[in-house]
Amino acid sequence: MLLNIIVANVLVGLIGAIGAYGIVSFFISKRSKLMYLVSFAAGALVAVSFFDLLPEAIAAQGDLMKTMGYFVAGFVFFLLIEKSFFYYHCHDTQCTNHASSKLIIFGDSVHNFLDGVAIAASFLAGPGVGIFTTLAIIIHEIPQEVGDFGVLIHNGYSKKKALLYNLFSALAAVAGGVLAFYALNKLEAYIPYVLAITAGGFVYIATVDILPKIHHDSDTRLKISAQSIVFILGVVLLWALGKYMGE
Repeated sequence: MLLNIIVANVLVGLIGAIGAYGIVSFFISKRSKLMYLVSFAAGALVAVSFFDLLPEAIAAQGDLMKTMGYFVAGFVFFLLIEKSFFYYHCHDTQCTNHASSKLIIFGDSVHNFLDGVAIAASFLAGPGVGIFTTLAIIIHEIPQEVGDFGVLIHNGYSKKKALLYNLFSALAAVAGGVLAFYALNKLEAYIPYVLAITAGGFVYIATVDILPKIHHDSDTRLKISAQSIVFILGVVLLWALGKYMGE
């Protein structure tokens, strides 16, 4: 059973990262095209937060106000992390880009960890449930990884470096799966709070870091309108995938 959990999480990480690498490679010839991926990333992060992470947290915890409190705490937590990155690690004009990249990697690692926990729990419920859950997470993971990959490329990372960091963050899923296999009963009570905090962090990244960059780099109304459509596409696609997985 443990081997199944590890293999499933490795597959999710590899397919998500390599799939994103291939898709993004078609978009990076021009900066203007890359901004559409950044817009998609913002929409995907907002959708994942409000249509996936928060509903799961509320359903598991059962207290709306308490869950929203952790959501706000996550927003503030990521703000403090970014200010820390900005102050201690950046000394040039690209500081905010460096900080948002670190937040993307950190937030994606937490999300992947929780995916690993979900995969472990599903395999413990039965092999069929585990396989279905793994496939659903892969379908959900690729568009989100595409958005994250686009942000890293936009912030100056090479394709190879962005791929390496995405693969590194994917290891968190394996860690989550293994840890959940041995201590799921102890971890289960904390999962709703981590989900809510992660949702708050993703909303912070989308609204405070990514969207202002989109507005700053869009010099025509046509570009603004097109990027808004791509943002909405990110929201709708992740909403549709979340609804599919919930059925």
